[in-house]
Amino acid sequence: GASANDERVRVRRSRAMRVRFVVACFAVVLASRVACAAEASGAVRADAGGFGSFGPQSSLAVSASERVFEAARLGAVPGSLPPTTFGEDDLFPEDFAFGVASSAFQIEGDGGDRPRSTWDDFSDARGLGDAARQGIRHFEHVEDDIKYMARAGVKHYRLSLSWPRLQNQDGTPNDAGYAFYEKMLDAMQNAGIEPYVTLHHWDLPSAMCSGPSSSETTKRESCPAVDWLDPKSVDQFESYASQAFARLGGRVRFWATLNEPKTVANLGYGVGAHAPGLTSATAPLVAGHNMLLAHAAAVRSYRDSFIEKSPGGGGKISLVTNADWREPSDAANEKDVAAAERAMDEELGWFADPLYFGDYPVSMKQRYGTDLPAFTEAQKASLKGSTDYFALNHYASAYVVDAQPASPANSYLGRPADWAETEVNARGEAIGPTGTCAWLKQAPFGMRKTLNLIKARYGRPATYVTENGLCAGASSGASLDAALDDPERVAYVSGYLKSVLESIDLDDADVRGYFAWSFFDNFEWADGVAQRFGMVHVDHFGEFGGEWTARRPKKSLAAYREFMIGKHSKKSESAVASEMGGFGGVGGFSASAAPASEKGVDERLYQPFAWENGESSAASGGAKLAALGASPLGRRGGPSQPLGASWTEYARESAEDYEREISAEEDARFALAAALEALAKAEHPRGSEAASTLEMGRETLAREGDDRPSPETLLAQAERVLAVAEASSREASEASRSAASREASSASGPSTDTSDASFSAAPSASGDVAAAVSTSEAANGGGAAALDGSVWSLLRPRRDFRAAAVSLGPVWVATFVGVAFGLFLIAIQVSCNLMRKGKRGCGTNEGEVRSLVAVAKGAKDAKSYGGTPAKTV
Repeated sequence: GASANDERVRVRRSRAMRVRFVVACFAVVLASRVACAAEASGAVRADAGGFGSFGPQSSLAVSASERVFEAARLGAVPGSLPPTTFGEDDLFPEDFAFGVASSAFQIEGDGGDRPRSTWDDFSDARGLGDAARQGIRHFEHVEDDIKYMARAGVKHYRLSLSWPRLQNQDGTPNDAGYAFYEKMLDAMQNAGIEPYVTLHHWDLPSAMCSGPSSSETTKRESCPAVDWLDPKSVDQFESYASQAFARLGGRVRFWATLNEPKTVANLGYGVGAHAPGLTSATAPLVAGHNMLLAHAAAVRSYRDSFIEKSPGGGGKISLVTNADWREPSDAANEKDVAAAERAMDEELGWFADPLYFGDYPVSMKQRYGTDLPAFTEAQKASLKGSTDYFALNHYASAYVVDAQPASPANSYLGRPADWAETEVNARGEAIGPTGTCAWLKQAPFGMRKTLNLIKARYGRPATYVTENGLCAGASSGASLDAALDDPERVAYVSGYLKSVLESIDLDDADVRGYFAWSFFDNFEWADGVAQRFGMVHVDHFGEFGGEWTARRPKKSLAAYREFMIGKHSKKSESAVASEMGGFGGVGGFSASAAPASEKGVDERLYQPFAWENGESSAASGGAKLAALGASPLGRRGGPSQPLGASWTEYARESAEDYEREISAEEDARFALAAALEALAKAEHPRGSEAASTLEMGRETLAREGDDRPSPETLLAQAERVLAVAEASSREASEASRSAASREASSASGPSTDTSDASFSAAPSASGDVAAAVSTSEAANGGGAAALDGSVWSLLRPRRDFRAAAVSLGPVWVATFVGVAFGLFLIAIQVSCNLMRKGKRGCGTNEGEVRSLVAVAKGAKDAKSYGGTPAKTV
């Protein structure tokens, strides 16, 4: 009927009106977005930063910075993950432990007449003996190293004890060795650093003549090395562990018995790549079995006799399991999925299942049969529940495919495997970039999946990521600046930390800590010193001058420090400042606030931290442009690339609220560049010293490599340039005024010429570089630049507003047209509504007509619809 049709027509018109309104709003919004985008990418943009901000950036560097960011965004940096951001809500639990890790053999060296280990023997056989005996000379510098860690913000440090250093070959304790570790732990306590101590990190005594079940002679030449293939090693380890608990237990709350027994078994007893260098398909299964029994024996000793000695009487103990992730090559292929599950049975379950269930995974027992030793019921009982927390070392991931039936050809280990690892998945995609060591394929999602598997398989245990890190660094022969610039490590750590946080927030995993491997560049086992995992560069053989093993912080340490000092944890800034002693110290130790002479470290060996200089300057009310401290070993400068190119790269790699420390050298370079710009724009007589000053300043900025100027030199040069600019401008101004005065005296009226330029500059009371610049319309297009003593004022680009108006002209035209079009559509709709209320017609579009013809089938004259009210039957 007519009423029904009228209602349908009214509804259709109402919908059309809403569509027009939405289109109009969209046009307005789109025009505004176009304007914003154009201004953001224009040549007059003040800040090319993105995530977070360093402050205004020189417009000269915008294009280079954006090219760097685009490469990083696309993951174009070889061997690097794309940047990961942490937003305001991406916060770890308040008590989450961010720490660093190392091991005794890799850093201590053989100082203190340490008895030999199996790794000394292995290193000598591989031509790595000298590097192994040196380590990083941690034994000689242990107290300074701990102070250096505290200054870096370290509050949790995972270390290992050297079994050969602590036990004589007759099985008695070595007092000198224990004195060393007592000194270390006391230094950590004084610095407010919590120790996490591993009893054994791969270095077995190369001669052990006595033990609880031993009757050998004590003559060295007949003393065998401790060997995990020998069942006697279980008792030998229990004896050593009990001595360590008795001597050091009062200083340690967190213990671990063994580090990565799977690596020891596979590489040491399987393929001969690690000590003791054996090659066998079945020996790894026996060695791993004895290591598990040794762990159980040590835990039993600790819980029975020594747990009450720990601080607070609540000590914890575990075994450190390493497990990388195995992803099915084709997630839609059930066989590949099952193969990945079997691979994880061995990757994770080989050593974790006995700790929680008392036995090996079923798939391993089926695959290896009698080659895999069996546990007795008593051994199963001693193993089950023998950990107080899950300790996970995780580095990489790999794809696997089904490869049944099981064959030794499927594994580099030479024992049967019914899966095979692949470089790419079924779609031909690599799982991720590699580090400088080919085995480390970066895939942060593997961390989250591994943590979720631990949660599901073992009943949500308290979990600590006890190692995670990347082998990365400049190639041999690179500059010092390149050696300290490690964006790949920054991206790796932030990516994996984000996965850890997701496992906590999204998956409810009970992850309580993360330890970056490693704080220092180490002796990296069979790779010697060729691979670098550290956040502190160690100059092993004095390549960059000065002391051997000199320590210099890399950029990754500054990035990770933000986590260690709590800027990404659920705690207030005041709590962080109080906890860190105000300026990055720990437990009240504030290194940056203390004079250099009171920091207690040898500045010939330890490069100062960049952030300490800035904090010291702020605390003392000193110059805003604090110069970066330099040691006799050399200056820690920025990367050798176009001015400002690194700023956006590192800002974009961080979170939006990620507060970055700024290199004082780069500040000084920008200050000198700004001063030179001011001098170039100041009017000065030809032939004055301004020309030579400009040339000298530009040459200073162009110097690179060993000739690169220090921040102090740059700032002194900036002061000189500004002084010359002031003198030149004053001279030009006086000449202009004299000419104007002469013209006024000879003319009938005062001069109206205002085309002269003036410049004034002077250091502020605090010694900052400060100046005020004003230039004429003719010279500067009406723009003005003020250098008000702030470093950001020095870095702010000079805007030519007339040029800006021209460059943005099309943008404003587009904006005006878009807004006008939107308003036009709205006006049409309002007019239509008014006409309908007056029973007058209002045109409709073709689509609306077609839709309404079908509704008004009974209309006498459908063609008249829209001109006059429709007539219906």
